[in-house]
Amino acid sequence: MNSTTHEPVKTKKKPAPVLRFIGLLYGFSAFAVAVAIWPFMVIFMGNLRYVADPWLNPSVDAGHSLGSWTAVLINIFLLLLFGLQHSLMSRNFVKQAIEKIVPKDLERSTYVHAANIAMILLLVFWQPLPYILWDLGSGILADIMWGLFGLGWLILLAGGTSIDLLELWGLRQAISWFKGEPYRELPMKTAWLYERVRHPQYLGILIGVWTGPYMTVGHILFALGFSLYIMIGLRYEERGIIERYGKGYEDYRQRVPALIPKLRK
Repeated sequence: MNSTTHEPVKTKKKPAPVLRFIGLLYGFSAFAVAVAIWPFMVIFMGNLRYVADPWLNPSVDAGHSLGSWTAVLINIFLLLLFGLQHSLMSRNFVKQAIEKIVPKDLERSTYVHAANIAMILLLVFWQPLPYILWDLGSGILADIMWGLFGLGWLILLAGGTSIDLLELWGLRQAISWFKGEPYRELPMKTAWLYERVRHPQYLGILIGVWTGPYMTVGHILFALGFSLYIMIGLRYEERGIIERYGKGYEDYRQRVPALIPKLRK
């Protein structure tokens, strides 16, 4: 009669406290920079207040430029770098490669760090092309455009907070790493803005980059680049969400439009 021996189950050893603390700092720094970029982006896109007296230099229309064609090439390169970083690092095979280098719970923080770097490079090295296409001055139409501009960035912020910015920007996962606990993903959320539109953050960005009383060639190029990124990235992002949530998200897609909010529930 053969006897069966049962080997003891090996529990995963927690990382050393120093490593866990470094991981927490790694996640927190990514989160903090991402939070800081949001107001920086608003000021950058709004030239607050106009090119003659911007709050921030450089901004989308203010700052030193290397000449028209050189500026166009540099700007296209910066937009491509931003778009490729966001798109490629969202793919599963890239995530799996990153997880061979950093712990799984810090993969999202790594993505956020890379996204922060790509955005900072875009904002700092952007080459203004201040050829005016229209200027609405300071009348009621200008006030309406300023209102839409502000609304777009508020929608972006509200969309992030309604699903959990801590998870979106990797801090919640880093906290789990610090505690030495396995991270449990949050359930799919479809409340508030997500009852009306599937991607309110993308909607907010589109409104924010396309509105404003003052529009130049450089501003249009920036808006076109972000619009193209959103149109392409949205398809790949939804594939990943379907893999994560399955039929629940498929049903949600049938009820709620991607970018144009529905008026009725």
